[in-house]
Amino acid sequence: MPGPTMRPAAALAVALATLFAAPARAQTPPRGDTIIDRWAEAMAAAYARRWAGPTVEWPAPSARPEAAGVVRSREHPVSLHVGPRVSAARADVALGALEAAYDFLATRRWPLPMADAGRGGDGGFDLYLVEGEPGAARPIAVGYDVDHVHDGLDGAVPFARLDPTEVPDDRLAGCVTSALVQASLLGFDPAEAPSWRIATGDYVAWLLTGHFGCGEEGVVAQQRESARSWIDDDPTSGEGGALLLAALSARADERTGDFIRDLWEAATQRSWDSPRLRAAPDLWQVLNAVMEAGRDPLPRFLEDVGVGRWFAGPEARRRHAPMALFGALPEDAAVPLEGRTRYGELPRRFEPRGLELAPYGSAYVVVDTGDAPAGSLLRIWLRGELGVGWALGAVRVGADGRERGRVRAPVRPLDPRSYIPLELTDAATDHVVIVVTNLGARLVDADEPDDQVRSFRLILDRGPADGAP
Repeated sequence: MPGPTMRPAAALAVALATLFAAPARAQTPPRGDTIIDRWAEAMAAAYARRWAGPTVEWPAPSARPEAAGVVRSREHPVSLHVGPRVSAARADVALGALEAAYDFLATRRWPLPMADAGRGGDGGFDLYLVEGEPGAARPIAVGYDVDHVHDGLDGAVPFARLDPTEVPDDRLAGCVTSALVQASLLGFDPAEAPSWRIATGDYVAWLLTGHFGCGEEGVVAQQRESARSWIDDDPTSGEGGALLLAALSARADERTGDFIRDLWEAATQRSWDSPRLRAAPDLWQVLNAVMEAGRDPLPRFLEDVGVGRWFAGPEARRRHAPMALFGALPEDAAVPLEGRTRYGELPRRFEPRGLELAPYGSAYVVVDTGDAPAGSLLRIWLRGELGVGWALGAVRVGADGRERGRVRAPVRPLDPRSYIPLELTDAATDHVVIVVTNLGARLVDADEPDDQVRSFRLILDRGPADGAP
């Protein structure tokens, strides 16, 4: 049976053990000159420094639910505790999904739940398939009994509860998968925001079952409210945030999940000098740093996602979606249209009343160009509120829904003005989709409310046809 993922601290311990086991040299170097001595001095200096970065409170420990019975896996260290109204058939499906999810995490070297010293009757992970608290926002709840240091880093002994009355039969496997992943990540990095755990759990459920957690409602809502952020301080934002992780995975690891796993691996830390948890680096910071190093900056990815999500919803859009993920979403997962006009009706000004974009949120305006003379120019000005960076893109789309090309304006962090002169030289262009995205002035912090919400306006005008004065 595969064991838990080795953390960096564990890898360092193995390396040190290897060095200590090496044969003694004929002449011992003076103290302070060996690799071990230099490492010890560096660690002593690090421990002497006081952490001055952001911190968060420990999640509150919680009591385990009561159950009427338990079914234990014969293949993996997992158990399913069931309530009195759970049928044998549902319990069998849930246990099978729990075993499959555990096998995936172990095989792909994801974090696994720490042994709980028999708190659930044995040392394995416990999922409680029992009714939840009245008024709970989600059918899944994760908790832990006691904090625990694992491989020298912050950790906890987790468990999970899943309310079977809130989950239809065809979504049970996805719910179980998400519950296991969320609990494992709570134990692995208790400092990370709940929205990131939910997003990752629902994403892994999508990898294994084809469903985002307990259903597609979260990702549909994220699409239909495209102005809101991805994975922020609202825990329920994780349900829609799973869609962003799926798009990121398609771009970075061919939907294996390895890239998302490695982000979590890089975000762990040890809070040795405070009763609170160190909250940096968080996953947004890790993601930004890794993509910058890989020469695929996060803002560029967010721009591409802003365009890609337009091609979801109606069949005419989905048929030729440039990102297959969005083409596979349900038909009601269409982003809203903030305005539509024809080329012959320009100039026009769009200032959506009451619409403000949260960081990484997008808005859409369409210009029908069937009446544009050959060689015409569509002029697009963006004027956004100060304080954030703005992305402006224009996508030419044919009558068949296929993308014919796109143009993007340079992002200037301190300048809220952008301009695109779009040449309509392709007679097959039926309409132009204009995409505006708030890129923020700093990374979103999923532990804190955000103050980077901003409004914008668009000014559209016609330019002269090719060769005209």
